[in-house]
Amino acid sequence: MDKMMVLKLLILMFPAVIFLQAGLDKLFNMKSNAQYIQSVFEKTVLSSQASLLFVVLVILELASGLNAMAGAVLLYISGDASLGYVAMVLSCITLLCLLAGQRIAKDYAGAAGIVPYLVVSFLGLYLFAF
Repeated sequence: MDKMMVLKLLILMFPAVIFLQAGLDKLFNMKSNAQYIQSVFEKTVLSSQASLLFVVLVILELASGLNAMAGAVLLYISGDASLGYVAMVLSCITLLCLLAGQRIAKDYAGAAGIVPYLVVSFLGLYLFAF
């Protein structure tokens, strides 16, 4: 296994861990998480859409995490990085949605906390693009 494959595998494990944990937590604790999202957006233009946004976020997180996990397995077994690329695109989209939500809710510290995750995801996207 070459050094670049090791880096790609480790980069893929990052969104796999983050998004599978977050998505599964939202599924297993759906009521309290949905209430929290509703409270975050209650004084914003998105207040009436908070429930829909919650569902979309759960889907994005699970899709990102599952694609990252499957992409790592596929890369390890066959050397095919195509699913890894999809996982990194989904990860970037998911994080941008989270960032936008934090900014709309005026949680600027929370938004700033997402930036390091975005940097890693953009790096991963770059690695899988070539």
